[in-house]
Amino acid sequence: MNELGPYKKVLDRWLPGAVLAKAPTPRGPDATIGWGRGRNAVTFVAECKRNVATQDIRLVATQLERWLTTAKGRNRRALLLAPYVRNEQAKELRAKGINYLDLLGNAYLEAPGVFVHVEGKRPDKDERPPQGRLTKGWVKTVMALLLRPELVNGPYRPITEAANVALGTVTACTKDLTARGLLQETEHDRRIVNVPDLVALWVPTYGDVLRPKLRIRHFQMRETQMQARWKQLDDVLTRRAIPWALTGADGAAVHKDFFQAAETEIYADPRQLEDRDTLKALVAQPAVRQGNLRVIEPPGPLALAQNEKGGHPPTAPLLLIYAELRLRGTEQANEAAEMLLPDLLADAQG
Repeated sequence: MNELGPYKKVLDRWLPGAVLAKAPTPRGPDATIGWGRGRNAVTFVAECKRNVATQDIRLVATQLERWLTTAKGRNRRALLLAPYVRNEQAKELRAKGINYLDLLGNAYLEAPGVFVHVEGKRPDKDERPPQGRLTKGWVKTVMALLLRPELVNGPYRPITEAANVALGTVTACTKDLTARGLLQETEHDRRIVNVPDLVALWVPTYGDVLRPKLRIRHFQMRETQMQARWKQLDDVLTRRAIPWALTGADGAAVHKDFFQAAETEIYADPRQLEDRDTLKALVAQPAVRQGNLRVIEPPGPLALAQNEKGGHPPTAPLLLIYAELRLRGTEQANEAAEMLLPDLLADAQG
């Protein structure tokens, strides 16, 4: 309850008499808040985040929406508690019908018997907590920990191999995660404390720090039908021993058969597809701007782990498919990403 303590005063201001209770299970919301009586009684299902400034707010919202479906009571509302909720994040939360309170006085509460909307309050520069610089090595190390949860409680050397980083990078990353309250280390074990929060931090950091540094090439294949394009890629690249994997919209289509885009995205070394004979076999040619095939340099060794599903060609891990969908940013891509999220989190939690 310690992390919830600072919010008691804020809750008393807007919801006098509210009863704050720690959630009974670790795999559930952080707390429930009861307020009001009779037919107007409201149950707020609350998540308390230490810092949402750099997090994927859509992932946080999806997590709250999921807890809301398991809550009991006639009037149920999702509620985010955070030290500071930025205006653009607040707009996203309101659009999804999610309430929020922060410690600066920004608030949005909509329920029977209460309506509060305060925005625009910002922290003084001197009061903003210093943030550690998240590096490309941090992104690769955390990616390895999320994709292979069994590495978290083991020696550092296997982590360096899975992430393709130096030993010092792993040490610095674990210290950073511990300082952020996302990694807990005792004399006997080491574990990630909050996988959804770590994913929410990792996804935008991948998009800002690592993804822009990856080589990308665009090609135009003659084949326009999506699954036929997969088969042609599989036939040609596998025969030539070129490691590759579907990602983004096509990777999501393998798992959920939902979102289809005009452009197929794959992870592979772009230089290997620039070979004339390979292009001839694919019946493809380089595209000046954008074609129907985007080849992205793999962000790490685990991006090309051979994950075959139901006879389909290899697909990237769900974490990376999810991140590429978030980078695409369209309504359909975001919806597909949210459909993949429960499976992604289940994989990352081991």
